[in-house]
Amino acid sequence: YTKTMIRTGTVSDIAAVDGINPFSGSRADEIGEQRLTVIDQDGVVAGFIVESKKGLLDRPYIEYLAVGGRYRRKGLAVALLKAIESKHHGNRLFISTESTNNAMIGMLKNHGYVQSGEISHANLSGADELYFFKKIV
Repeated sequence: YTKTMIRTGTVSDIAAVDGINPFSGSRADEIGEQRLTVIDQDGVVAGFIVESKKGLLDRPYIEYLAVGGRYRRKGLAVALLKAIESKHHGNRLFISTESTNNAMIGMLKNHGYVQSGEISHANLSGADELYFFKKIV
């Protein structure tokens, strides 16, 4: 039996979050601003999601979503998305990913997100950044 808990990240989570963080920089500021939510499995931070401070076009925007390698494909990213969705009834929620991230693109499309645009060559890798949204009812 695995105990799973979704909660606001705390200062004591910084090292664990940074250990699974595929994005540049530490997420310490987001934790300090209480914009980072973790999914904890048996006391271990398995993934996190961050809401943007400013949003996107005055809409809620998920800035970061990551799940540690050994915890992937177990529904944890979906659980984190649903936790954020539950705070935004009546809004369109936006998220983006690199055009090369097929697992993320598939997960978003399978859970009601619709592609709404892209920025060509937005990433250091040269990959396009694809934007998605979901109308939260």
